[in-house]
Amino acid sequence: MGREKRACQGKQHFSHPHILKPIVNPTETLFCNACEQPNITSNFYGCNTCQYFLHQNCLNAPRFLDHSCHPSHHLTLLPIPTYSNRSYTCKACASAGNGFSFSCACCEFDVHMHCALLPQTVFLSQHHHHDLELIFESPFYDDADDESTVFVCDLCRDNVDLNNWLYYCSDCDFGTHLECAISKSVSQQERPKLLGNKPRENPVVIRKTEEVPIKNEKEINQEEEAEEEEEVEEEEAEAEDEEEEEEEAEEEEAEAEAEDEEEEKEEEELNYPRSILIDKHQHELELCFGSPYEDKDTLFACDICSIIMDSDESLYYCADCDFVLHLECASPDADVSPTLQQHRNPNYPIPNPNRTVEMINYVTN
Repeated sequence: MGREKRACQGKQHFSHPHILKPIVNPTETLFCNACEQPNITSNFYGCNTCQYFLHQNCLNAPRFLDHSCHPSHHLTLLPIPTYSNRSYTCKACASAGNGFSFSCACCEFDVHMHCALLPQTVFLSQHHHHDLELIFESPFYDDADDESTVFVCDLCRDNVDLNNWLYYCSDCDFGTHLECAISKSVSQQERPKLLGNKPRENPVVIRKTEEVPIKNEKEINQEEEAEEEEEVEEEEAEAEDEEEEEEEAEEEEAEAEAEDEEEEKEEEELNYPRSILIDKHQHELELCFGSPYEDKDTLFACDICSIIMDSDESLYYCADCDFVLHLECASPDADVSPTLQQHRNPNYPIPNPNRTVEMINYVTN
């Protein structure tokens, strides 16, 4: 008698520490811990010791789900709610849930497992002749803020909360609750076959068949030439774009070098003392980063070397005497002659060489 190997029928699930075995002919109604629905037709697996049960479909649900209702993040299957009240509100049907959910912890987005796994389209053969598409928000964008807008389920005739998901045909403005559509839906295998494999036409919408013109050889050649010209133009445009990008890169590099030089200059200037006393002037001179005058167009010259200075040049300045000089000229080692101080008459006030161009010429002469 040969030895027979029997495959283990039990299954391990991440939500429970024990092996879940098939439940055959239960004597009482059991409820799935995942979807919280009873075992009516689906196969059931469970742990009798812990009274923990799962539908076969729920047991085989994916751990992670990329869903179009929440495209920014993927959804993770959680066996129990993570909130302190051990409950959540489903974004699909707005009802509370205590079982499994597909959740996004970042956004506090939770959906029943069975809602998240709803089909994208359903077909109601006895009620509508088009597929109904699963939508996640109100189809009435123009009336979204109008509280008087009411949408009625075309199956049960009750109002539909437009904040919930629904099945909808935009061509016919036909929509239903999720549960109404699922209970009436027809599987792909049960759909009626249309004669001639032609799609069923909407009797309200008249579709016009577009005639495809037959092209001759000349027209085909013209189209090919036009396509070649477009390709050449695209290549030229790409080449121009590359040249512009190179020029922009060179300009940015030049600007960066200029900024680096300016920063180096500023760092050097910061090494100068904030105020100094020199033998060429009787008052303390303050360090200025640029023209000391409100009008930046005012021309002024160094009172030591008599050279016109730039308005953005750092300098030493005496506001009482309107005395200005280069940083280099303030150095005791500077090889310049103090023209004003050497020839100044003690009884004659110090002339101001920095108010006008004429005064600058007067000083230099």
